[in-house]
Amino acid sequence: MKKNLFYGTFAFLGVLVSCTNDDATTPTLPDEGGNRIVKTSITKYEGIGQTIENENKITDIQACIFEDGKMTQIYNDLIPSESSFGIQIERHAGTLYVLANTNEQINLEELKSQDITEEEWLTKCMTMKNNTPVHFYSGSLSLNDMSNSQTVFPVSLKRGFARFDLNIRTAGVASVSSITLKNAAQSGTLFPAISEYTPREATFNDMTVSFDSPLTKDTSAVLYAYEQAKGNLEISVDVIIDGKHHTLTKALSEDIKRNTIYTITVRKDVIDVTIEVSFDEWEEGTDTEFVPQAL
Repeated sequence: MKKNLFYGTFAFLGVLVSCTNDDATTPTLPDEGGNRIVKTSITKYEGIGQTIENENKITDIQACIFEDGKMTQIYNDLIPSESSFGIQIERHAGTLYVLANTNEQINLEELKSQDITEEEWLTKCMTMKNNTPVHFYSGSLSLNDMSNSQTVFPVSLKRGFARFDLNIRTAGVASVSSITLKNAAQSGTLFPAISEYTPREATFNDMTVSFDSPLTKDTSAVLYAYEQAKGNLEISVDVIIDGKHHTLTKALSEDIKRNTIYTITVRKDVIDVTIEVSFDEWEEGTDTEFVPQAL
């Protein structure tokens, strides 16, 4: 399989996040100079499925604060400590935004110099890289809700993309050579949209992942996509079942939501060969903190 297209591994570099075990070290709290500790955690995927091994690799972290609709502070090249990163703030006011894996497309210094408004900021997008979504994370925290004595700020980060897994449920021998998401959005907003999933200025194109070794069993993370409203979305699967080639298609009747796992199920019965895209009910996932790992 061409893992470089749709398989991502994520390890924290620019920010280090806390361990989940009982031996996790509590960071020393700052007591002067307006310094604050930001503790980050990655929100669990929604949907049926689990994070795969080495799926969490973060190469850069940046953050900013908006007050009264204006970007007032930015934080680049954040210096990591044992389980968090430190920032300096003047007061507990506004909203803190944290981004991961966005440095190549988001320049906070440039945006601040352009006097970007918070409304414009919330519509900023990440575009494709090498015909695949950038595996970025984002999260925010209202500082207005923090007490003046609070020196540790918890920020939960969500993936800005969705994941598709493959299930094969056939009586005979089946092998999948490629999967295409037709009319896929080529960009996704940094943060969840309030009223619409697809950016207003988004372009659309077919996105295909091909496998050097055809898949013959259930496989996780065969395809990633940006968040997108339902419309002309369609999944197409090229599969050989019992020696006969099929191109199976299925229109998607639901929105594609970020941080969610969807399942493509290829089935065969005595009547026909169909493709079934499962949008199972899910519960809100719990936050998971990861042990940092250098590249």
